[in-house]
Amino acid sequence: MDLMDSPARVFNAFLRLAGNRPWQVLTAHTLLTSVLYVLASHAPYTAPLVVTPSALDRKIEFAPAAAAPYLTYVFLLPLLVLLARALPGFARVFTATVGCALVNLMLYLAVPTRLAARPAAPAGTLLAFIQHIDPPFCAMPSGHVSVPVAMALAAQLVARPAGRSHARRWRWLAALFSSWTAVLAASALLTKQHYLVDVLSGAALGALSAIGLVGWGRRRVSSALALHWPTVRALAMEWGIIAAVALAALRWWNPAMVVLAILIIATRQHALLALFHDGVHGLVARSLRVNDFVVNSAVGVPVLLPIHLYRALHLSHHRDLGTERDPERVLLYRGQPWAYRPLALAALARQLAGDVFGWYTIVMAWRYLQERGNTRRLRLPATHAYPELTAQFAAYACVWGAVMLVWPSVALRLALLWFLPYFTLTQLLQKVRSFAEHTGAGAREGPSHSWAPGLVGRLTIWPHNINYHREHHGRPDLPWDRLAVVFPAARQRPGRELVPHLWSGALR
Repeated sequence: MDLMDSPARVFNAFLRLAGNRPWQVLTAHTLLTSVLYVLASHAPYTAPLVVTPSALDRKIEFAPAAAAPYLTYVFLLPLLVLLARALPGFARVFTATVGCALVNLMLYLAVPTRLAARPAAPAGTLLAFIQHIDPPFCAMPSGHVSVPVAMALAAQLVARPAGRSHARRWRWLAALFSSWTAVLAASALLTKQHYLVDVLSGAALGALSAIGLVGWGRRRVSSALALHWPTVRALAMEWGIIAAVALAALRWWNPAMVVLAILIIATRQHALLALFHDGVHGLVARSLRVNDFVVNSAVGVPVLLPIHLYRALHLSHHRDLGTERDPERVLLYRGQPWAYRPLALAALARQLAGDVFGWYTIVMAWRYLQERGNTRRLRLPATHAYPELTAQFAAYACVWGAVMLVWPSVALRLALLWFLPYFTLTQLLQKVRSFAEHTGAGAREGPSHSWAPGLVGRLTIWPHNINYHREHHGRPDLPWDRLAVVFPAARQRPGRELVPHLWSGALR
């Protein structure tokens, strides 16, 4: 299986183009970004989120004279091309910088923002002209900071493998662009074109762009990444749907819209957990460390379930499937009505209510803490050290904290849209799927089922081929997108049989 497909080829082709024709690429980039910026700043698709000034912003003096250094932003990329186009590593620095600018503009288009207030500049000044042509939109993150940060850090990163003379020039350029970043950040704050939160978020975006785009494509980095791109694309698609639904709910906030958003987000959270399951088996990247970092960033940390903790349980489930050591028997079903057989209506209602209201999740967590030391019942493999996890949780906490600081009502609504479905409907979908996958001891068909779902089943209970459960237990090394190809004649129960699988037909 080729794990590094078209994205790497496209990226490397752009690197060659940027290195061979930098002025033409700069011209095309300038035209494209100008059109996108005018669109984002003059015709946002929805009401922009308002960025309010912090206490520190209120203490910064308004200085219209800072407009002159503020405008030097337009010379950043031309000067980079002029001074560095002959240096090794130029294409990577240039690509990281233009890539950062494009991502910044995509954020402006996707999540419109505007300043809460901007003092009027004195008539006839340069700042008055800037304010006339540039409305107070496109506030966060600040492109005046993200682009020079990406440029300065990328220059420093390519200086390391360069020869001594080239490294000296790159470090000189990195110092120049770092100083320029400080000047632009100060001018953005002094002219009140941006607030402190815009500057900080711009610096973060610039740093991420430089680290990601300078490293991608080098042989040792490519080998370590070796991502399974169908999973990466599926993760991006699910998050794109969640973001679109959340933005729509924030835009038209009313009970009907919130309920609809919660229903859709619950199904997409369940789909993310199906992809998380592939990460548990190390199928998202060749390197397990990279695999865990990607999956924790995309799923594990947002759902408060680090991958290495769940991996210990899930691998034990594979090893002890259907036995009294199976973690699903020890933790997931013990003391609950459902016991690998259809239930009467009253018992089934009690079972599903305990799942949808989170009671059985709490009970399972408590039993996990009790059983960790019981090696006779629960044999857990050792977990590997994962120092990045603290930084990942800290990064998410900082994002939530920043949103809470700037838009507290938006942060609370986003928390409702994310955590309410996760602790209720998403848990119910997972439990129903788990019921569907397993059978009792001694069952003729074995300890697990596979299903043939229709469209509704694929959108809710069985996303991303997770219905191939028996086949997955036979070949846990196969990623989700290969199961249907390798097992075209798999024995699967029709999805319509799910109801009799859960409900015996009796009322009591």
